[in-house]
Amino acid sequence: MATALPIFVSHSHQDSAFCRALVTALRDAGADVWYDEHNLESGQLLDVIQRELGRRKIFVVILSKHAFGSTWVRRETVWAYSLYDRDPTRIILPITAGHIERGDFSPEQGWLFLEDFKRIEAPGLQPFPLQEAVERTLRALSLTPAGAAPTPTVPQPSESVDELIAHGKALSSFLVDSATEYFVRATELAPDSFDAWANLGHNYGQLERWQDSLAASNRALAIDDSQAFAWHTKCVALQQLQRHEEALAAFNYALVVDPVYREAWIDIGKLLQKLQRNEDALDVYERALALDEHDFATWIAEGNILSQLDRYEESLDAYNRALAEKPSYYVQHDIWVAKSNLLNSLQRYEEALTNINRALSRDKTAAKLGIKVTALRGLGQTVEAEKAERSAKALETHLGV
Repeated sequence: MATALPIFVSHSHQDSAFCRALVTALRDAGADVWYDEHNLESGQLLDVIQRELGRRKIFVVILSKHAFGSTWVRRETVWAYSLYDRDPTRIILPITAGHIERGDFSPEQGWLFLEDFKRIEAPGLQPFPLQEAVERTLRALSLTPAGAAPTPTVPQPSESVDELIAHGKALSSFLVDSATEYFVRATELAPDSFDAWANLGHNYGQLERWQDSLAASNRALAIDDSQAFAWHTKCVALQQLQRHEEALAAFNYALVVDPVYREAWIDIGKLLQKLQRNEDALDVYERALALDEHDFATWIAEGNILSQLDRYEESLDAYNRALAEKPSYYVQHDIWVAKSNLLNSLQRYEEALTNINRALSRDKTAAKLGIKVTALRGLGQTVEAEKAERSAKALETHLGV
């Protein structure tokens, strides 16, 4: 199933008309777009921007004299560049919406880092007419305008290496197989391109072609071994190939290169947990949470390990922290089940019953009914416990368990 292309659009409010037209076209083409359309207050905006930038790998910035003079646009663009610098699968796409000058990118203005990015822009730093700018943006992101014939998803002979990589990055969010063709073509045209090999390795990983992912990552690292992203891709491939000791060594090197690369901390934790080195995994998850205390998935992982170590109260605290981050209903369901088991172990049967009933409101399984039986018996509700037990047995019979 295709996934909507996740896009963050940064703009000055003086360019709102241009921004709204662009966002409408992107959404009509099926993209999932976020921009500050509600003029949020600065305190609220900071948290929202950081969250949305983190989850959206396509960053579009609308350039104009107003944008260059905007503290918020510059701040968003610097944050996006920081993420891009660590993750070559990200895209930064500037679109010129008004007359700008070369001096706007000067070091004194603080915008020099953006100057070399390919822009949607007419010659002489001039903007294209609005409609043409929109059409070129959609084409650059491999999106098909509403009602138009589908955009080709195979490399074109005229495309440069940079264009091939950009199209591959965009496609990797929703057409992974097609993205592979772009990255392969880019490596053929530029065998010394780190970006081409790094993206190809990551893309093979998405397709679970682990041997190919490892080979492409090694090619990327042979070009530049200072990039934690490529080391991380290699680590994951080695782990999936059951080459665990090599994976651990590669993970450690990734963290030497970039000690605050959170994804590497999380994945090394998963590997240590798989190797039943739970105390070590717990230390690693603590490091990951120190980098991002709002990551519910890491709180859940920590809760699971603490439960295995019989540290039930701490495990409950971790699960509650995960729930406080408001994950999806399906994730909440899994936490309710885990909490119910823990609460039964702590003989806190009333709370266990509340949590397992929440989980049962989604669907009934024999395992969940078994947890409910334990809670009901602990509360002395024998009749209700026997009724739940009969329901569990009926489900097992129906499913042929």
